[in-house]
Formats: sequence, structure tokens, C-alpha cells
Amino acid sequence: MKRILVIEDDLLMIHVVELIIQKEGHHADLAYNGKEAAMLLRTYDYDLVIADLKLPFPYLNELSAQLRNQRSRRQLPVILVLPAYFVMDSISSWFGMEAEEIIIRPFSPVELTSKIQALLN
Repeated sequence: MKRILVIEDDLLMIHVVELIIQKEGHHADLAYNGKEAAMLLRTYDYDLVIADLKLPFPYLNELSAQLRNQRSRRQLPVILVLPAYFVMDSISSWFGMEAEEIIIRPFSPVELTSKIQALLN
């Protein structure tokens, strides 16, 4: 069982992603904002992070810094969930986040599951 951090402020979406993760046999910790996510990243070692970049801006910088810190010490794959209007080339410069995978909203459960499996295997 892998431990996955899901960062999402949409209550419906976070529980949909949680169900997908649980169906695959993994544990999901849920963070509804960047501050909660940064605290969880400091507390636990995760196998994967799924982060929605449409979070409110407060604490997004703290989250970015904590992700960079964790990734500098160990392998920590990240899947970013983006609204369709984001410009792909600008993500790293805007938010200071890099990711192994990107999913554009709306996405299918099959798409998310395949990306999770690819990164955890």
C-alpha cells in the first residue's frame, strides 16, 4: 500500500480522487489548501503527490517550497491537475513546481489511475 497526498480545494473532486486511490489499494491523505499540504509533507513521507494548481494563492508558495525541499532529499513523484486554460510552459515559472505528470481537467478515472500506476511501479 502506497501513501498518496491529494491537494485539492474542491470537496467533490478531492473525494472522487480519494475513492480512485482507495480502489487501487492505496492510502490517501487529503489536504484542502497549501498550508495543510505543507504541514502533511513535513509530517509524513509520501510515495506520490497529486496537486490541483487551482488552489487559492495563500500558502501556494509554502506548498511549492515544501515540495521542492522534499524532492531535493528523495524521489517524490508529483501529478499536477490543471484547468484546461493553464499554459503548460508557464507552470514551473509561475508556481515553482515541477511534475512528472500533468492531468488536464476534466479527466477520467482511468487516466488518473494509469498515471498513478505508472509512477508508483
